[in-house]
Amino acid sequence: MKLLIVCVNYNSYGELCNYLQSVDKSASNVEGDLQLDVIIADNSSSKEVVDCGAYKAIQVKQVELQNLGYLGGAQAIINNLEDVSQYDYIIISNVDLQFEDETIKQLKDFKAGDDVAWVAPSIYSEKFKRNLNPSIINRYKRWKLTLLKLTYNSLFYSIYTKYYYANKGKNVVYPMMDIYAGHGSIIILTTNFFRIYPKIDYPIFLYGEEIYLAELIRRKRMRVVYAPSVEIKTTGGVSTSKMPSDSYFKFNKAAINFILKTFY
Repeated sequence: MKLLIVCVNYNSYGELCNYLQSVDKSASNVEGDLQLDVIIADNSSSKEVVDCGAYKAIQVKQVELQNLGYLGGAQAIINNLEDVSQYDYIIISNVDLQFEDETIKQLKDFKAGDDVAWVAPSIYSEKFKRNLNPSIINRYKRWKLTLLKLTYNSLFYSIYTKYYYANKGKNVVYPMMDIYAGHGSIIILTTNFFRIYPKIDYPIFLYGEEIYLAELIRRKRMRVVYAPSVEIKTTGGVSTSKMPSDSYFKFNKAAINFILKTFY
């Protein structure tokens, strides 16, 4: 199996170090052929040098970028690869995650069909004490996206977060199933996706990435599959928690406006 991880870092070098250690340990538990390349899309405002030679089972490279946002940073790496389809999976992720010891083995053992473009893993949130996937089971209606956009102000958003998002799907165990979109903290795209879309061109700085990718996949009648057998843990929000609320609301509204204009 050939696997590429593009992890996006923004001033979170402590979390990045822990992340890389967990990936290295997980990769070391895989028997048989495995090539695991990790490219750090480093959006940080104050750059630090990462010791890329400190790992045994993975190859690590650091690429310094201007702050291009989440998917923007990842696509800057992916779009400059000579042959993106050489990889069985390309993972785009934040660095406030931990791979379990068996995560890479679980992904290797997972059998994604030729029509599967995105494998959404189990993501246990230590913050919310629940699984973040399946994130969006069914495609949003236009009215629901419009309503969601209205929640991005201080009063409505605090209510939404406290009473809905924090408890969404809590104590519910979902089987492997087709869904509309997985959670954006870690996005596992298959080679099937990149055979159709060798380049990603999302023009929004932050947020809405899941819906954008889901819509591209939907256009080609491909599938997003929730795979609970592939397990990840997250602390969540390490970078975005540093963002002023006004900026957070502005970026989310811009993302929804783009999604509505482009796909609805």
